[in-house]
Amino acid sequence: MAFITFRTSIAALAVAAAATTGLAALPAVAASEATSASAMGTASGSCGKGGAYINFTAHYHNSSRYHVFTKFSWTIAGSGVGNKNNVEFRVKHDNRLGHDPIYWTWKSPDNIRKGYSEVNSGTRNGGNPVPKSGIRVPKNKAAYVEFKAVFDKRGTDPRCAGHTRNV
Repeated sequence: MAFITFRTSIAALAVAAAATTGLAALPAVAASEATSASAMGTASGSCGKGGAYINFTAHYHNSSRYHVFTKFSWTIAGSGVGNKNNVEFRVKHDNRLGHDPIYWTWKSPDNIRKGYSEVNSGTRNGGNPVPKSGIRVPKNKAAYVEFKAVFDKRGTDPRCAGHTRNV
């Protein structure tokens, strides 16, 4: 009986703390269910050349069998960058033995504006949109995204390439 009283006291303290901080208290069962659901994650990378740069992020979650990529976002900035940039990226897995297999590719037209942009299942900017089910890479593979940018600048357009960390 003492255990039940102790557990009830902990639950009461959690509810009281939540009330004073404005947070909602979850019952113990709901909290454990929330942690068992697949968590969203991001993997990012950046590169730059000639005073221009791109910060790139791949958004994903893990299902029981797959790394599922659902959105890709980036920011292009730097001195003298125009609004006719090009972005290309590929979802791959790290084969460690040579050629890395490609699961999906997206290539932009010559119209990516400086600032923030994204591609997801509802976006169609030249390349094919992300499939509604996401891009699936088997979970036993180390997945990553390789990206390239060509920056719209006066004179020769600088280029760079990079990749995210493995997930």
